[in-house]
Amino acid sequence: MTHVAIQIQPYTEELTGAVAEFNRRMRPARVPFRVPETTAPSWLPKFDGRKVHQEIFLAVEDGCVRGAYTFKQQQFSFGGRILPVGACQMPISEGIIDKRYSLIGPKIVNDALRRQPLSYGLGIGSRDAAVTRLLTAMGWRLTVIPFFFKVRHGFQFLRNIRYLRTTRFRRWLFDVVACSGLAWAGAKSADAALTRMSSDAALSVEHAGEFSAWADELWWRCRDRYSMVAVRDSSVLNVLYPATDAKFIRLKILDGHRVAGWAILLDSVMSDDKYFGNMRVGSIVDCLALPEDANKVVGAAVRVLEKRGVDLLLSNQSHPAWGRGLKMAGFLEGPSNFLLITSQQLTRLLDEEDPSSGGIHLNRGDGDGPIHL
Repeated sequence: MTHVAIQIQPYTEELTGAVAEFNRRMRPARVPFRVPETTAPSWLPKFDGRKVHQEIFLAVEDGCVRGAYTFKQQQFSFGGRILPVGACQMPISEGIIDKRYSLIGPKIVNDALRRQPLSYGLGIGSRDAAVTRLLTAMGWRLTVIPFFFKVRHGFQFLRNIRYLRTTRFRRWLFDVVACSGLAWAGAKSADAALTRMSSDAALSVEHAGEFSAWADELWWRCRDRYSMVAVRDSSVLNVLYPATDAKFIRLKILDGHRVAGWAILLDSVMSDDKYFGNMRVGSIVDCLALPEDANKVVGAAVRVLEKRGVDLLLSNQSHPAWGRGLKMAGFLEGPSNFLLITSQQLTRLLDEEDPSSGGIHLNRGDGDGPIHL
């Protein structure tokens, strides 16, 4: 390691050129993201009064950028107790390509912990990733967030599911089954056999614009029913899922005159995606309800996506009630690469609050954003 001290500091305007040069040096490593070449994060920039925001911090050595990470700060409820929590997102170090800088990774993690000891990472794609190995070596705990899927159109699924089409034989077999009509029949039969939803005349769905007092009232009903859940009042929801962003499908689910819950959906037409090819994928990205109402919210969300004509439905949900709701709607549980990793202090808090971890409510809305769907 060089003798010049490396400092972790906020991303300021005079470092944009150094960031661009850092991205250029990192290009051969094929890192799946770049450090933004503007100082403000594109997703959740920090503004006065925001309960949830991101900041970018840089590891700087004599004017050269050697690493970076994005730090998301927000509030969580732990059984009704509201505490600030941090998320260390998209850490990157020049140690990937130059071993002289191999200690920048731990330095970045320690800087994030100094800012917020209650920290987590969500959406790490592999147990074998360098960041996963680093964090577990530093005492962080790894937990798998379950993954659920439902195939609607068997032909499109078999022709496009690149995650499974990994050998020449599999590609040939999937194509034969798809073109024979068996895929269509199989998807229909599986849907009929697995789906246990019953229609409820009292349930209705509204497409929500901005979240308002009704979302606040729902939040107050739900906040102490989960051992860990991110604050989801109207002020936070309007930042995460603004009405001006047309890609988000914002649903308000009513049980009679009572608000049962809400759900955020995506309906994405993939293009040469490394997992889903050219399928149309429907995702339940985020949701909130009392645990006993989870199946109602899931059922309503699934019906909306199915009516839109998606080929495949996906969701990652940690809480058992939401998993049961998905299975009642005909979903299967598949292998998950959506990993939660918690700092030692956050792990201790969760063990005190919920030793079985059965009350944690996390999904893709708590990660880096629904950027991959």
